[in-house]
Amino acid sequence: MFFLPASVTLFRRPHMKYLPLLSVIVLAAASTAQPPPTYDLRDVGGENYVTSVKSQQGGTCWTHGVMASMEGNLLMTGAWEAAGETGEPNLAEYHLDWWNGFNQHNNDDLDPPTGGGLVVHQGGDYLVASAYLSRGEGAVRDIDGQSYTTPPDRYSDSYHYYYPREIAWYIAGSELENIDTIKQAIMDYGVMGTCMCYDGAFINSEYEHYQPPSSSLDPNHAVSIVGWDDGRVTQAPLPGAWLVKNSWGTGWGNDGYFWISYYDKHSCQNPTMGAISHREVEYMRYQDVYYHDYHGWRDTLLTASEAFNAFICQQDEMLEAVSFFTVVPNVDYTVRIYDSFSGGQLGSELASFSGTAECAGLHTVDLPSPVTLDQGNDFFVYLDLSTGGQPFDCTSDVPVLLGADYRVIVESRADPGESFFLDGSSWVDLQTVDTTGNFCIKALTNPAGLLVLPESGFTSEGDTGGPFYPGSMEYTLQFNGEGSIDYEITTEGGAGWLEISTTSGSLSPYSPVPVTLSIGPAAAVLPDGAYSERVYFTNLTTHQGDTYRDVVLVVGEPGVLYSWDMSSDPGWTAQGDWEWGVPTGQGGQHGYPDPTSGYTGSNVYGYNLEGDYPNNLPETHLTTGVLGFHGMYSSQLVFWRWLGVESPEYDHAYVSVSSNGVDWVDVWANQDYVEDDSWVQQSFDISSVADNQWQVYIRWTMGSTDGGWTYCGWNIDDVVIYAVPHVGIEGGGGPSPVLQLHPVYPNPFTSEVTVPFTVPGTGEVGMEVYDLSGRMVDSLSLGELAAGNHAAVWSGTDSGGQRMGSGVYFVRIFSGSDSRNVKVVLVR
Repeated sequence: MFFLPASVTLFRRPHMKYLPLLSVIVLAAASTAQPPPTYDLRDVGGENYVTSVKSQQGGTCWTHGVMASMEGNLLMTGAWEAAGETGEPNLAEYHLDWWNGFNQHNNDDLDPPTGGGLVVHQGGDYLVASAYLSRGEGAVRDIDGQSYTTPPDRYSDSYHYYYPREIAWYIAGSELENIDTIKQAIMDYGVMGTCMCYDGAFINSEYEHYQPPSSSLDPNHAVSIVGWDDGRVTQAPLPGAWLVKNSWGTGWGNDGYFWISYYDKHSCQNPTMGAISHREVEYMRYQDVYYHDYHGWRDTLLTASEAFNAFICQQDEMLEAVSFFTVVPNVDYTVRIYDSFSGGQLGSELASFSGTAECAGLHTVDLPSPVTLDQGNDFFVYLDLSTGGQPFDCTSDVPVLLGADYRVIVESRADPGESFFLDGSSWVDLQTVDTTGNFCIKALTNPAGLLVLPESGFTSEGDTGGPFYPGSMEYTLQFNGEGSIDYEITTEGGAGWLEISTTSGSLSPYSPVPVTLSIGPAAAVLPDGAYSERVYFTNLTTHQGDTYRDVVLVVGEPGVLYSWDMSSDPGWTAQGDWEWGVPTGQGGQHGYPDPTSGYTGSNVYGYNLEGDYPNNLPETHLTTGVLGFHGMYSSQLVFWRWLGVESPEYDHAYVSVSSNGVDWVDVWANQDYVEDDSWVQQSFDISSVADNQWQVYIRWTMGSTDGGWTYCGWNIDDVVIYAVPHVGIEGGGGPSPVLQLHPVYPNPFTSEVTVPFTVPGTGEVGMEVYDLSGRMVDSLSLGELAAGNHAAVWSGTDSGGQRMGSGVYFVRIFSGSDSRNVKVVLVR
């Protein structure tokens, strides 16, 4: 999945003060249905539509409110399972926290993109999240980009993206006149985000919260509604309360849940954070999102009903959908696509459709028939809204109420020629009104040609003889274009254990065809090991969209790949008071003291073997050397720990994994107090990060800590890494019979990217690099290479040594008549 930032096309944005946003959001249309007096999404006819209670770190409650709502909708619709995912929906709150675009870590509207805006981990809100979601940058899965201590990769070809086609804002009203509408939305679409002002004066011993309307305190916490009880008696004058899921772990409240009175000051009443529903959440079906409004809906031009955004097409593709915001409910809209804007007039209409947006918020609408767009041509997306005005992005004052105690200006940027509104009979550039303003009109596209979804391969696992799970994966083949195409599905190695439901056929435009890849009976006789096969999907007519999916079959239990019993110093990189040696049994100001020996033997790796960790400790790491996992699957990390650490509101401990030593994924973080008084075995699945990687690092982190209580900290012994080795396609081993590319790293990259590959036999090998226009910018002869594994490095320069700009590039590795391409993202 790749996203077109403003700098690649015409996209830029900026500032305006026509009407403060808080005052223009209006409740959704009222419902005439009569909901039941009690309701609980955890038990709807025996079905549970609420995911597990999380335990947030820092001021990230708002991200948990968003993801709880999206996860609940995925459970309710079955879209998570339909996309081939296993377990309950689990999305990455901290990818949103790092990459929302409003913070000091990253704002694409700034150059350089760091330094201004919100403080990471210290607050946000549902509007901030809607900008991130509407531009298609997330949400991603927990296993893709969940890292609190360091930013996860912004993009990755391995990420699975989930997109809410609708985000609806509601207000119950001062007389609760719209409460049934909110209840019906919960019944229809699932968990709903809300807010509150958490204060000891407002919550009782039964975990019932009520902030009277007379209180002047602003909201400071985001939570999610999962049900209600009309007869629940609270501190409020009248009965009735929402059943609410918190993000403080299951040790708080009623196993992580509590109640908020219907008559609370902010819940279901706050105009931007009171009641927000993320609905029609689906596996992202569009590859590219064209936009100028990087920060989404920040203000509203009340005097404008008609507006358009101008874009330049980056490749041959099909315009399939348009998204936009509305400020009020029941807005009639008309969308038109034009091919030209000349002499102040839009011309050459390509498509037109109309409808009604029932709720205030984000709306994504598919075109009746996709529109063909040619690379390099401009196109114009027109939007007419019957009432409420036109929402737009601009430099804005962001009230960070949820997790922070300050407000901050977040800068947007715009360029002339991007956004226009109709004033009388004339089109006026929004730049003349606000130099940082862009309308919230987006175009969602897919490349022309063959489209295969989902974009990922799949891994199936099981004991020797089976069964194997998942036993199959269904892919959808679709042709985007005019006429029809013939397709063919082939395998690289002819693996007998993989069965394909259909191997050839024809595709008419936008008529999806399902194809199932299944683990067949032949897998039952395979010996232990990991087997791989590459499945090619070929457009025989034009070859536009030719692609492949990798299938991995893991048979049997993982064996030992690496082992450290701490009898000798592993020589890992140890910061601060991390050291190898014999623990002294000291410390334990709180919790318990260190052990006096390892789990086996005398030695451990620990933080301060002489006692407790100190106050005000920054993050301090113990990091392994580089570990090779290429050709290894089902990777697991197992070790014994003796750990003491305060709860994460104050002190922190982490276990993290990285495939490049720069971007880290937390596989464990303390969710509460940890007070070990004996050795405890820990086991973590690290396959999503480590499998088949050329370099992997594992690290343990002590800190950060506050100025209060101290504990004994980490003690680690008997570290073992298990994995299943790759044994070939059918178990024969040896080099691949064809040229193969392996996952590149890092990607995105800032200075250089490594491209690992395998050649089937001795021969001349070369590398070429192309930009999005198809222009070759660099080439390199790698010489004659023997059969086996190799790697090439591109330093982000052209053939003359000049630095290339940020953007998407394609690296081609070729040997003889065989070649393979991979997409890389350069970020300067």
